[in-house]
Formats: sequence, structure tokens, C-alpha cells
Amino acid sequence: MSRSLTQHFKDLHGQLVILIGSAIRLLGGEAGLFVVANEAFDPQSSEEYTAYQINETAVASLLAHIQRGPLPTPARPFVVERLPAALLDELDLFADFIGPDTEAKTTPSQLHSSQDPAGSNSESRRQPQEYERCSLILHDQGGLIGMLHYLRPIGRSSCLENDEIRFALFRAQLAASMRFALKAQSLVREQERLAAIFQYSTDGILTVDHAFRIIDFNPAMERLTGWRESEVLGRFYYDVLRPKDRQGNDLGLENSPILQAFAGKPVVNREIQITARDGQRFSVSVSASCVHSARGEPMNGILTVRDITREREQEEQRSMFISVISHELQTPIAIIKGYASTLARADASFDRETLRARLLAIEEEADRLNKLVGNLLYASRIEAGGLHMEIAPLDLEPLIQGVVRRFQARSTDVEIKVQLPPNLPLVMADRDRIEEVLENLLDNAIKYSPRQRSVTVSCSTVGDEVIVSVSDQGMGISLRDQERLFQRFQRINHPSTPGRPGAGLGLYICRAIIEAHGGRIWVESALHQGSTFSFSLPRKEKAQLPMVVF
Repeated sequence: MSRSLTQHFKDLHGQLVILIGSAIRLLGGEAGLFVVANEAFDPQSSEEYTAYQINETAVASLLAHIQRGPLPTPARPFVVERLPAALLDELDLFADFIGPDTEAKTTPSQLHSSQDPAGSNSESRRQPQEYERCSLILHDQGGLIGMLHYLRPIGRSSCLENDEIRFALFRAQLAASMRFALKAQSLVREQERLAAIFQYSTDGILTVDHAFRIIDFNPAMERLTGWRESEVLGRFYYDVLRPKDRQGNDLGLENSPILQAFAGKPVVNREIQITARDGQRFSVSVSASCVHSARGEPMNGILTVRDITREREQEEQRSMFISVISHELQTPIAIIKGYASTLARADASFDRETLRARLLAIEEEADRLNKLVGNLLYASRIEAGGLHMEIAPLDLEPLIQGVVRRFQARSTDVEIKVQLPPNLPLVMADRDRIEEVLENLLDNAIKYSPRQRSVTVSCSTVGDEVIVSVSDQGMGISLRDQERLFQRFQRINHPSTPGRPGAGLGLYICRAIIEAHGGRIWVESALHQGSTFSFSLPRKEKAQLPMVVF
């Protein structure tokens, strides 16, 4: 809610209290309240009554008493009832309006007597004053508005009551004033509600006048475009957003969503491109509508803008997933099928070495297929939050030495160096998962090092962490590629390593495993200068701080 609207509502409420108080005083009353009828009650408000000079704690008791007594009707619009003195003392109606020098035990009757100009005589001040409750029904052509209940000393009356015509005119005038005041309050509340929607909506909203000049620009629109509201008010909206179609062609004013809305063709979820303040262009879904005057003339256009860049990225990711997985599945299946068909031919005979080579090829492709399917299932578990870890103290040195021995035996043309410091501390980790991460990083280092076939595995202790690094002297990774390297289905294509198999899930799985341990994983690389992938794991015991002697 804006501050101006809040203040406007407070002003209207104060005016309503003044209106009710003036009516009560004209009728000879001293306090009272106006109760809104169900027909006129605004459901957006919790205020069913407005009190004047009555303690809020006393309103419920007073209303309960009024409901038990006679009430006015359209045929009998004004009723009067004597108010029991005991009820006055019980309600203590005027307690909030006693001055600081007045004794706390002063009763309402005594208070009224002490304020009587003719009550200079102490005897008259001690004399109790009786009160009556008067109720006046208010209605107009629109129906029942409510009832005005007020309290006045018995014997006091208004000159309006003695003239039936004047009293009827007074009631009509008061009813019109109350109807107007209640309607104004309802409109302000509606403005507050719409202002809250406009202010806190996650979708961008802008409003233009009949000349397409911007007159409203909500905070979500500011975040979306980079423009501040004060900078765009009064500007032609087309110059601010610079809309284009999905292919990047200028829309032109005739294809503008707002112009179509002004022409009586509301636009719903139309995809276009808009340009931010810094020149960045992105896809949005827009809906446009028009506000008409009472005579049906278009007054304002409203454009709702929702950023769908993330949705487009997800669609592209799904498309990439289907493309990559289809290719990665078809390749080993085709090789297995080809070799199996060849071996199954009845008219062919193979020597022992040829038969063994082809069976080994089938086995390798089956392993590759099994690894791909395993990674897909692994990625699904990560997305579903089902990655289970068995954390325990782990000695990294034998684990690293074992993984390196396996890779060295399998890739004899690669030199794998191990650089471990003495007394490497234990870490808290899942042995199988960390072994999987290390194997993945070593496999990538060998795969993407076509020239300098040298890889180094090293460890270091930094604070409460142990950092494991795998360095190669391969092709390196650009900064742009480094930002998306650990996302799903992201692969780096390089002229020196064309057609490398893989679905782009390895580093994504590595990141998920390391982050599940409370660690982090990152890459340091430069093109043609090699890469170093590092990950951290928490130590079993915290490092001892150095002792400082003063």
C-alpha cells in the first residue's frame, strides 16, 4: 500500500467520524455509533461500525443491549429507549474522554453533571443524570445504509424532532452523506488492493494512456528491464521496450499488443522479445488489455510481461537432452548390433584373434552403454533429492593411489603423477562417491589431453578443508564455457577433440556429490594452457590455530 493511499484512508475515516459526531450533536447526543447494514457493508473491510466518543471495549456490550431493545424500521425510523443507570456505570462509556485531573471513579452521570454550565452548585453536580438511547434508521433509493445509535441525557431533544418534514430532510441528507462516505472508503480500499497487486506482482506491469505514453511501471518491470519508473514515465512505451517478434524482427506499431487491445482484440500470452536498458534482448510472454470509459472510449492500456527466458532454457535443455542421449544410445547399440550380426553369420569363419577383438569391442560398448544409463539414473536421483551418502572418516592417500594405478594400467601412454603432502589428514566423506568423482575427473583429463599426455593429482590442506586437484596440459576451457561446465548435458566441443563420446552428465554428478558433502568444486583454466579441476572436502578434525604469545 502506498503511503498516500494510507493517508487518504485515514483522512476518510476521520471525516466519517466527524460526520457521525456532527449528526449526533445536532440531535442532542453526546456519544454514539453508526452500524453499517449488511446490504451496505463492504466485505473488504472489517469495520461494521464507526464509534464516536465511546470506548471501544464498551461497544460490544452496548450493541448487545441495543439488540435486546426496540429497533427502528422504515415505518418507524426513530425510536427512543431509557438506558439503565447500572448499564452506564458498567459500560463506563466516557472513560477515554475524562481529563487527567478527573478522578478515576467518576461515573458518566457525574461527568456530565460536572460539565454542565449551570452546575456550579455542588449539589447539582452530585445529582445523577439519566440517559436514553436513540436509534435512527438511514436508507435511500439504494436500500438500507445502517442505523445511528446515540446517547443523550433524558430531557434533552433536538429541534429537528419537533418538525416532521425537517427531520425527514435531515435523515435524507445524512443518508446521502453516509452513502457517499462509505462508497469513498470502499473505493480507497479497492485502490489499496490494486496497488498492492501492482507493487508486489512478480510479473512486470506497465500502463499507458491513449497516446501510448507510460503512466505506471511496477517494480517487477524495473527489475526486468533495468529502467526506473521515474526514467520512463511519459515516454512512448515502444521506445522503452523496443519489442520484436520471436525471430527478432521489429514488431512495428501496427502489430503492437497494446494497439491490438485498444482495437478491441485483447492479447493473451503472446510471445515476443523486448530489449532491456543495457541492450540485452530476451523472450517474454505478454498479455494486453484496455480500460474503457463509461462511454466506451479506450482510456488506458495495460501490458503484463512475464519473463520466459528460463522456460526457453529448459526447453533447449530438454531438446539437447533428447539429441545427446539419442546419439549416445544409438552409437553403442549400432556397434554391438553390427559386431553381433557379423559373428552370427553362418557363412563366415574367424580366427581366434579376430573373434576375441570383436567380442572385446562388444564388451566395451556394452560397458559404455551401461555407464550412460547409470549416469542418467544417477542424475534422476539427484533431481529427486534421493542422493544417499554414507559419511565416515576417509584416508584419501590409499584411495587416490588405487584409482591412479587402475588408470595407469589402462592408459599406458599417459603419465599420471601423484603429489601428496606427508600426514594428509582424514576427511569426512563417502568412499565410493569420492572415488567416482576422482575417476570422472581423471577420465576427462586424459580424454581432453590429446597432445601432452601428462596428468597430475595433488592434495593440499587449507584451514578446515582438504583440497584435491586434477591437472592436465590439454586444450583448456574458455571462461564462457567454464560458467556452464557443471550443468546437465553441457559438453565442450573443440576442434582438437571432435566427436568425444559422453552425455554431459559427469561433471554435473561430481558437483552434486561434492556439494552433498558440504564441499565445493571448481575449475581453473585457460585456452591451450591446460585445466585444473579441484574439489574440497571437510576435515575430520579442525585445524589447530597457531598459538600467539604476547
